[in-house]
Amino acid sequence: MTTKPTIGFVGMGTMGGQMARRLAASGYRVTGYDVLADRAKRAQDGGVTLAASPAGAAEAADIVLSSLPDPAAVRRAYLGADGVLGKARRGTTLVDVSTIDPDTWREVAAAAQTAGVDCLDAPVSGGPAEAGSGKLVFIVGGDAAVLERCRPVLLTLGTDVHHVGPLGSGQVVKIVNNVMSMGNVAVAAEAMVLGVKAGVDPQRLFDILSTSGGRSHHFLKRFPNVLAGDFTPHFSIALSRKDVSLALALAAKLEMPMLVASTVRQVYEAAHAQGLGHLDMAAVTRLYEQWTGVTVRGKAAGGETGPAAR
Repeated sequence: MTTKPTIGFVGMGTMGGQMARRLAASGYRVTGYDVLADRAKRAQDGGVTLAASPAGAAEAADIVLSSLPDPAAVRRAYLGADGVLGKARRGTTLVDVSTIDPDTWREVAAAAQTAGVDCLDAPVSGGPAEAGSGKLVFIVGGDAAVLERCRPVLLTLGTDVHHVGPLGSGQVVKIVNNVMSMGNVAVAAEAMVLGVKAGVDPQRLFDILSTSGGRSHHFLKRFPNVLAGDFTPHFSIALSRKDVSLALALAAKLEMPMLVASTVRQVYEAAHAQGLGHLDMAAVTRLYEQWTGVTVRGKAAGGETGPAAR
């Protein structure tokens, strides 16, 4: 019988916590670290052994996974004091599932290589529900042989593992995916409010658009929550703002204009400035509601379907 690799996990928040607990429940020995005590406690309750630092999570691990909010957090976790590379053993594999710029992960990988440690970038498509149920999609950059060693672990967390190409290419595809997603939600929010402002019932409008050419994955997934007035953050405006900025930074490096994405970023910047950053990305709808005086709510939600209360 093949022995399962020992797992280190750094960053056990909304996504990482679900992944770490699923691995523990699937029979992996998982040692994890998070900067927030409540997140660490939830992971511990789910069978994860807690470490005092990223280095501690990595010390005995065969594979270290990380799920972190931004490039700065990734650098700190791997390269900082008490970072992963301070204790990772030769032959360990580091797998970052965060959404960051490819250059940051290449910087980590260059440092790891000198220590005999392999790296993969493996950002995911899917949210907390998919992370907890093992239905994520992994988009992987790095050496194919290294990926094969990690594939059983990734398939515990997801249904599909796509190898894109060399290190950093997984991050490129994820950035492209996310800028498309953010643009889709922003346009859908604007369009829904336009229809309601013009007098169409919000629920009726959603029902028709859900079977029409303008529909999309995010429209079908997120706008029932908009109709219900539920903006619980499955993927926040703050993270959306960050990911669109990653796309624009990559484009600037390549000297490519991004006219539409630049406008999309302004939508999320405006929402963030209005104090909506902690809410789900679909809460950009609330910007347009404020600007137009209407609300996009279904009758089942008990919300208004016409002019907004003033």
